[in-house]
Amino acid sequence: MNNAEIILASGSPRRQDILKQMGLRYTVEPQDVDESFAGMTAENEARRLAAKKVQTCIDNRWPVSGRENPLGDWILGADTFIVYKGLFMGKPADRSDARRMLKLLADNTHTVITGLALNIACDIAPRDGKPLMTTAVCRTEVTFAPMSDDEIEWYLDTDEWRDVAAAYRIQEKAAMFISSIQGSWSNVMGLPINTFYGMLRANNFNFRS
Repeated sequence: MNNAEIILASGSPRRQDILKQMGLRYTVEPQDVDESFAGMTAENEARRLAAKKVQTCIDNRWPVSGRENPLGDWILGADTFIVYKGLFMGKPADRSDARRMLKLLADNTHTVITGLALNIACDIAPRDGKPLMTTAVCRTEVTFAPMSDDEIEWYLDTDEWRDVAAAYRIQEKAAMFISSIQGSWSNVMGLPINTFYGMLRANNFNFRS
């Protein structure tokens, strides 16, 4: 365990689970940001929104009108998109929408893209007052096996489709229908471990107490 603490600018329970798996100390400070698309590629949209969450966290912690922003914290922002044939798949509106998504995913391959942004802790703020931030992106290709209508209805009955992009949770029962993954498994949960570890290591994060 290390002395440094990560501020997670997201309320995702899956990302919290991954931080625990990595043995990191963290606090959770979800940020309310406008997640409407800006017309960029999926990779750039993911980076932009992740960085926006970090910047919003900084602005909320140290308002311009308040005390000086020391920028002394490690702050992590993340945003995950699921893309199928150019279609961005968000959270289903209802069971019917979830059924539609699963029918598209069944017997097909889709892409999971996660953008990461990390505010790097430092003792002295940069000269212009802007955070020292680094970003990264990770792509994973996920292939579903064929799913019968009965299997789709059974999965919908589990309610795992609720409040999750593309209507499935890979860490739960949906794993039974996934035939292959190319890339980071943890990326599909919303936080690619190796990518995030590389960002911390490259910026001298202290993993030891």
